[in-house]
Amino acid sequence: MMTPDTTTEELPGDPRRPRVMFTVAGTVFEFVRKLEMRSTGELLMLARRRYRNGLSGPVVVKRLRNPATFVERRRLVEEVDLTFRLNHPAIAKVMLLKLYRGAPHVVMEHVEGRSLDTVLNLAAMRRRPLSAAFAAHVTAEVAEALNHAHGLTDEWGRPLHIVHRDVSPRNIRVGVHGEVKLTHFTVAASSLPGREVTSRELVKGDIAYASPEALRRRKVDARSDLFSLGLVLLELLTGRHPLMVDDLAPVLEPEPLELHAQGPTWMPVKEVAARMAQVGPEQVERLAAGVTEPLRAILLRALRQDPSERFQTGAEMAEALRAWLEAQGGAPGRRAIAQEVEQAAVEATVRRNQAELLEGGLQPEGLTVEEAALAGEPSSETPLGEAAGSAVRLSQVAELTLEARITQTVEPAAEARPATSAEASSDDDAPLEPSTTAPEPPASTKPGTP
Repeated sequence: MMTPDTTTEELPGDPRRPRVMFTVAGTVFEFVRKLEMRSTGELLMLARRRYRNGLSGPVVVKRLRNPATFVERRRLVEEVDLTFRLNHPAIAKVMLLKLYRGAPHVVMEHVEGRSLDTVLNLAAMRRRPLSAAFAAHVTAEVAEALNHAHGLTDEWGRPLHIVHRDVSPRNIRVGVHGEVKLTHFTVAASSLPGREVTSRELVKGDIAYASPEALRRRKVDARSDLFSLGLVLLELLTGRHPLMVDDLAPVLEPEPLELHAQGPTWMPVKEVAARMAQVGPEQVERLAAGVTEPLRAILLRALRQDPSERFQTGAEMAEALRAWLEAQGGAPGRRAIAQEVEQAAVEATVRRNQAELLEGGLQPEGLTVEEAALAGEPSSETPLGEAAGSAVRLSQVAELTLEARITQTVEPAAEARPATSAEASSDDDAPLEPSTTAPEPPASTKPGTP
């Protein structure tokens, strides 16, 4: 009988006593707080990794749903094996896979900062997109990360044909020091030997950022990820997304393929597929009307229906973005990137506080008509931040007027207090293959380094 997992329960008690989740080769992983519960059933937690010599640092532990069948278990191992092979500064590292309390847990690099989903919510809340330089730099970083993944080979030099399949704001993080990291390759497709094939009806990842061919359930390659990245760039530059705009009625096929999404959706999957099939140069031109010409040309190329007309590699897309940045005087540094995100957070907080004050019946002097109109705007009952997917932002914005209606966001809840007792587990929880031994850190590792 599987032992109930109470490690992540946020119980009252002494906040200073850590709860041990599991131990691997003498390295202890202690639960700190919950970060996010995804619609797919995955739980993301912040944990502290402690080595034998006392050094420690934060990591993210993702608890996956327990595979019900041998095929699902095999696929999980293959997915994690794939992520072990990725080694790029703009890709969050996966460290090990551990079976604990009957469920697989993946230990990953912790990127302190905000997801791009939260950054976009902050921009929507303050009613102004991030700068074009910010958008171009972040997109170029992700394009280069994808180029690394797309070009990866096995031990014999054979291409692995990796496709991320979930390039979306939720899986891109901007660190507190301005670094950009692409995360969550666990739904990636590849040609690893023995790779289990996804059901033809299942659309992997966030359907709001899926390519037309993915939604038609056709074979996808690197160019599918670049279409998704084009949607991210469009939203960064304009605050808009093709699913937000209702200027075209979706044309449903008479006998469409039965489609299913991994998690709950705010719009029927078939309608999303029909709308994305109509994305073309005219709609992109309208959405990006205020974007400078070189960047608009990049959007037009990235968001082509025909993959052969898009950028063919991530390096090609990154080069186009870097060329525009150079023409503007060079890419912004990491410090500038971090400062822009913090400025957006400050401005969004001010606007939210104004809205809350007005909803309370007070109207300070000096407010504009636009600011006063905030008093009547609906707000989400569910905190957004890291725990909300892009679908929440898109659905709420689509239901309201783009110019005057916004969604509101908050950062993740304050650090939950650990429970009163430490719960240590032995290495009897058998690790899944491949090997999950946590390496000892080099002598030069500093405390607090993830």
